[in-house]
Amino acid sequence: MRADSRLRRLQVLALALLLPLALPLWAQPPPPAAAALPIPYSSLSASEREQLQPFAADWDQLPPERQARLRRAAARWAQMTPEQREQMQERKRRWQALPPEQKAELRERLQNFRRMSPEQQERVRRGQERFRQLPPEERARLREEFQRMAPTERRAFLQGAAAERRALARERWLQSLPEAEREPMRAMIDGFAPDQRKAFRRLLMDTPAAQREGLRREFLGLDPAARAQRLQQALPERSPE
Repeated sequence: MRADSRLRRLQVLALALLLPLALPLWAQPPPPAAAALPIPYSSLSASEREQLQPFAADWDQLPPERQARLRRAAARWAQMTPEQREQMQERKRRWQALPPEQKAELRERLQNFRRMSPEQQERVRRGQERFRQLPPEERARLREEFQRMAPTERRAFLQGAAAERRALARERWLQSLPEAEREPMRAMIDGFAPDQRKAFRRLLMDTPAAQREGLRREFLGLDPAARAQRLQQALPERSPE
């Protein structure tokens, strides 16, 4: 298989088939938000009570966050067309058929998606749209191929796709720099350990755009030991874990 064809196939699987957007609404953790307040089942609207009737007996004992998540899912369901509802039911059936370890893997993908920048999320959504435009038999073939992978193989596959995306993003970023900076910056980043690359990337993101040129020049002027010390000193203050 040619390298460029392999990369396209990798992107289709990693950016479309395994998108967190493919999870059923009820399988997705809620996005970060203000603390939810509990609401009695009797205070729900008639439409909500109808859709959430399976939870009626236990509703008042559910955690507020769980109530809020179910209400959001019910609201989205009410706005769907019949075709969209059928698609959602199919997603639910596929989700319920997954083994626990694969469900955990997909939830992890969702969390990774939520941590992406808006630009990265948009690229992922475009990947999903490309996947939807594939012929049904091709989509089915890709799903079946993924299902045949062992859990460790799937994880390695996804990590490889993520590495491809990071490499492409880094190359685009390097090309955006002044020409005189590109090769020295490339050599500096290649010399970083993985955790140092991550720290440098976060430090750049946390630095105001007007100050990033000065930060780059500062790092290029340091020796490797001083760079490591600079990252160690600056990152905990600017981007705590």
